[in-house]
Amino acid sequence: MKKILLIIFAILFLCGGVLPAVEDYMDEVANRKEVLTFFGKKDSPEKLKKFIASTNRKLSDADVSRFSSYILTYSKQYDVDYKLVAAVIAQESRFKASAKSRVGALGLMQVMPSTGKSVAQKLKLPQYNLTDPKDNIQIGVKFISMLYHEYGGDINLMLAHYNGGYRQAELYKTFRYFELLRLITMKYETFDYVKKVKANYRKISREF
Repeated sequence: MKKILLIIFAILFLCGGVLPAVEDYMDEVANRKEVLTFFGKKDSPEKLKKFIASTNRKLSDADVSRFSSYILTYSKQYDVDYKLVAAVIAQESRFKASAKSRVGALGLMQVMPSTGKSVAQKLKLPQYNLTDPKDNIQIGVKFISMLYHEYGGDINLMLAHYNGGYRQAELYKTFRYFELLRLITMKYETFDYVKKVKANYRKISREF
């Protein structure tokens, strides 16, 4: 019986501990400001446009340029990595400006009305429209910036909160080195969301 338990523990440790720990460590290293600057050596506005166009091939060139411009403008203004913003939008709406979720999240960055109102107040925006790409991206990027400061730049906790709120971020933090336990305790949507946004981030970082 003891041998069986030891085997089970070893499997859980290897599959649920070591590999996620390495992945999280690499994310943390990549997310340090001295390593990940706004524009790295291989970054350019054209790189962002190619990523947007590959995510939604129905977009016009004008829309690709417009969305790219908003992302770059507000990412720089609020000191957020533009590649992370693009990765979030790709997962949230696939760059569909009219997107609306079943729970009421709106626009490119799928901002909830309550979040939009709170962030707009901080930005002192008297008027805004979450279905307008410019307003949506400004508010969404500012929200990511707020999460960046709240979680010390930890991309995993930022994404967990962006998708599922504070509780999901805390669960990720508690079980961050044990992926199986994260899968069991977290909402699968949030668990899956974090992985997919990071995959998008790696795609824009490496392929474009």
